[in-house]
Parts: sequence; structure tokens; C-alpha cells
Amino acid sequence: MMVSLTRTSVVGSSALFMIALGSFSSPSEATSLRGIGSTPEGVQASSSKGGISGKQSIVGQYTNTCANKPASTAPCDKIRKDAVEILAEDLRTLGSSANRTYLAAILAIFKSNESELRIAAADAIGMMGPQDQDVEVLTPLTNDPVPDVRRAVSQAVMHGKGPALSLLAQRTAMMQKTGLTPETPPDADKLAMTVAPDSSYLFFASDPAIGRLSYISKGTNDAGAFFKGRAKKGPFKLDEFQEKYRYQLQDEEHALNQAQDARAKQLESVKPPDPTDSQAFMQYMEQVQSVSMRSSMRMALDSYQSTLFGSPTVYILEERQIGQRSYPTRYVVLYQDLALKRPGYRLSWMTVPDDTIKTAQATSLVQEKEELARNKENEVLKKKAAELDALTKKKEEVEKKKFKKGQDDLEKALGF
Repeated sequence: MMVSLTRTSVVGSSALFMIALGSFSSPSEATSLRGIGSTPEGVQASSSKGGISGKQSIVGQYTNTCANKPASTAPCDKIRKDAVEILAEDLRTLGSSANRTYLAAILAIFKSNESELRIAAADAIGMMGPQDQDVEVLTPLTNDPVPDVRRAVSQAVMHGKGPALSLLAQRTAMMQKTGLTPETPPDADKLAMTVAPDSSYLFFASDPAIGRLSYISKGTNDAGAFFKGRAKKGPFKLDEFQEKYRYQLQDEEHALNQAQDARAKQLESVKPPDPTDSQAFMQYMEQVQSVSMRSSMRMALDSYQSTLFGSPTVYILEERQIGQRSYPTRYVVLYQDLALKRPGYRLSWMTVPDDTIKTAQATSLVQEKEELARNKENEVLKKKAAELDALTKKKEEVEKKKFKKGQDDLEKALGF
């Protein structure tokens, strides 16, 4: 299973769509997806006609003359907008038909580089109602580089029925990013992290800003053996790791919350862009959302439910002394990705400065000291309780012996 997208031109995508539709009778409303093979001259000749012919003309003109040109090239900017709107409307019309014979044609649209069409295709699949038998073809689509496309596919999966789709829906439910800007996999080397060979990056389960990059294995190479050879400590079972470094992880979480609060206050002091400048305003809102969602995204990524990830193990790749504690500043969590049906792993590293960690550490050291004192007191109380219990049992044994002796003496006096 490949969790990546093969990009083709809009012309290629439209051709696939038309081939898939060729043997089916489409709903009467979905007419703009026919006649795409018209020549530019034929399109120009029919452009004066309205209705169905007009839609065919717009789509044909776009696929034949504008698809491989920059969107800003006049008049292609207007043609592209109109053509995408027509095709998106037709995709949703096909989806609303609930006719699964159109599924292959709809899936072909995901090879288009038009994110709006991929979103419409996801909407169509959601309306059609995916089934467990579709999980193999839907799984790669959940990892689209464009956040809004990923969200649309995830929502489509949620409309499906079956245990495999339900598992995939849970796996992709943590998606929180929005936007139409394609993302690119980060350079792990620049982040001082190492990626195992034959790995595929998961856009929907990664966020470099919070120190989390997720991958699945594409081949047969053992990522566990790869990281074992580079580890300073481990392997630990996940719960063992979390207990051993409980205060360190708590310090990091508090430091992250402090940094998030500071960033939120900084954004509050900035005057929002004019809403009429849609691009600038959208970028501002994406920043606001990113800050507000960062904590919950990290919590979701670090939850590792057994139904999704089996029994994870941890290798510590780097451990550093900060203040009075030693911290696992870089580590990898390996697991079986049950929804994607591949071995997976997540690279994790500390993203906050040492000074912020030390500030959080000052508070947790007091808590640790108080906890140690409570534990010591509990041990003393436990020891006293054990001694009292032993004394009580000893006293009871003595009383039993006395009672038994008295009973025996009485029986002898009575001649028994």
C-alpha cells in the first residue's frame, strides 16, 4: 500500500474520468463531463450555446487549452474557475446518485492536481457511502498533501460502514489542519532526526511544530532494527517509558503550554488583516488555529490507543541533562499501524528551549519532593500497619493456645 499520490495533469485526469464514465449512463444533470475530447476549435464554436453545451464548452476549453498553463494566464484564470465549479458540481451529482458504478470514475479525479476537484470527489464518495471493500483505495487518499482534501476524505470515510472503515476513520480523526496549500515532507536531517529506509511520510499524523513526524514502512526493512542500532537506551514498553520519564514529560508539556500561551498573546496584540484581503486574512486565521490546536494535536498524537497501534515500544535516541534532570530529548515510538496495515513509527523530539524546561522543572521538583515525602510517610504507615497486624495475629495465636489448653484441662477434669 502506498500512502502517497501520483500527480497527473488535469487533462489526464479528465480523460480517465471520461473513460470510466463511457460505459455508464450518467444522471441527466451531470452533463459537463462529456465532450471533453472536443478540439479547441469545436469548443470555441459551441461556446455561444448555453446550458449543457455551454458547460461542455467551458470544460473542453479548459482541458484542451488551459490545463497546462498557469492559472493566472488570461483568460485561463476565469476558464479554470468556471470549469472546476462545473466539474465539482457534477461530481457531487454523481455521488448523490448512490450508484457505485461511478466510483471508479470519481476515484480517477484524485489524480488531478486541482485540490477543489479532489475535495468534490471526496464529498461524492461520502454521499455514495463507502464500504469496507473500498478501504484499500481510500487509505492512500487520506494522506493527501493538501489539508482540506485530507479532511474531506476523512469525512467521507466516516460516512462508510464496516470495521475496516471505522478503524481508518479513527486513525484519521486527529486531522486538524486546514487550508488549500500543499504541504511537503520536512527534511528530517535538518531536524537532527533520522528516517528509516523505505519509509513513507504521513501528512495527517505529523506536525514538525510540535516535534512529531510519523511514517509507515513501504518495504520489508525492519525499522526496529534500524533504530535499535542508533539508540542510546531501550527498547522500553510505552507505559514503562512514560512512567520512567514521567516528570520529564510533564515538564515538557508545561513548557509547551507556556510557549503556546505566549504565542497566543502575541497574536492577540497583532491587528488582524482586512478580511477583504482574503489571502492575508486566511493566513492569519491559519496561524490562530495552529496555535489553538497545537496542544490537542500533540495530545492526540501521543495517545497511542492499543486498538490503533498495538503495543508500542520506545527507543531513546538522545538524552540530555537539563537542570537537575536527564531528559529524553529525541526518541522514536515504533508500533503496528493497524488501520494502515503497516509497521509504523513516530519521531519525537523536544521543541522548547532548555530555559523554559528549567522553569517548569522548578515547579515539578517541588511536586516530586512532596510526592517522595508522601511515599516515605506511606511506607512508614504501611510498615506500622504490618507490625500491628503481625502483633495482632501473634496475640490471637496466644489466645487460641490458652483456650485450647483450658479446654483440654477441663476435659481431663471431667474424665473425658
